[in-house]
Amino acid sequence: MAATAGGAGVSKERSAIRNHVEFAAYRCARALAHVLPPSGLDRVGDALGNLFAMTGGRRRKIVDFNLELALPEKTAAERRELARAVARHFARSALDAIRIQTLAPDQLLSTVEISGRENVESAMSLGRGAFFLTAHIGSWEVAALVTGLNLEHGLAVVNRPLDNPLLERELDRLRRLYGNHVFGKRNMLREMLKQLKKGGGVGILIDQRVHPDQGVAVPFFGHPAWTHPVLARMAVKTGAPVVPTFAFRERPGSYSLRYDEPVVIDDRTDAEHGDVPLTARYMKILEHAIRERPDQWLWYHDRWKPLRLAKDPK
Repeated sequence: MAATAGGAGVSKERSAIRNHVEFAAYRCARALAHVLPPSGLDRVGDALGNLFAMTGGRRRKIVDFNLELALPEKTAAERRELARAVARHFARSALDAIRIQTLAPDQLLSTVEISGRENVESAMSLGRGAFFLTAHIGSWEVAALVTGLNLEHGLAVVNRPLDNPLLERELDRLRRLYGNHVFGKRNMLREMLKQLKKGGGVGILIDQRVHPDQGVAVPFFGHPAWTHPVLARMAVKTGAPVVPTFAFRERPGSYSLRYDEPVVIDDRTDAEHGDVPLTARYMKILEHAIRERPDQWLWYHDRWKPLRLAKDPK
């Protein structure tokens, strides 16, 4: 959840140059977003995604390993096509996130079909606030923005800042435009408690790998994956329900947002006491959603790094 620390000396200068190059690319994309319709941006995203799928280097090796490990029932050809679809999805999503910055809240809401509102109402009726659990799948920023608009006390998002501070400022500006706010590793627990105490929501993603010193190993696609137990611990501490929340891109400029039945800590079984079994339950929920739309999950993350290195130390 913490940002990657920068190096020293020459690497700092290289990092600053890279930041400005990336920001210049972002500004070009922002200009495109002002003139192209969603379908046009998608075509640009498809071209960029196909290019990255061919030249992704280390990330291509990671996505290939992850897909083979998690989806062994698919043929090699099916996994290769899925990897290309993943690249296209995230290129489209990156451009789409820039386009959203040009929309007023009402304009964004008009493009989102929402289901499961009753699950949010049920969770909030307990008077403890609520956690909104999602993953790096679909359009998770849309999920956060729309959820915040529909909650009386807004949504706070547990955030790992982008490595590029220039881009992070742009993303933070968008979130605040919609009434959300973010907090990182520093004072994370205190900020969560404050938000829940006033009856608000806390958005949280736990689908990425953490260091063994910080996490617990739980099954994920049938293989152990180091996962942060913060959600399990905070749900037990506060009694706040956990609402699984997933936003998917359905077509250019159009989304579906689904709230599933909340996980209420008072209803957990005897077997779900403790960080590991409760975290495993949350990850099973995420896995189910990813299996629904595997082309929209961030397979580029090195989720099973120990297993990958055991197979190929390079």
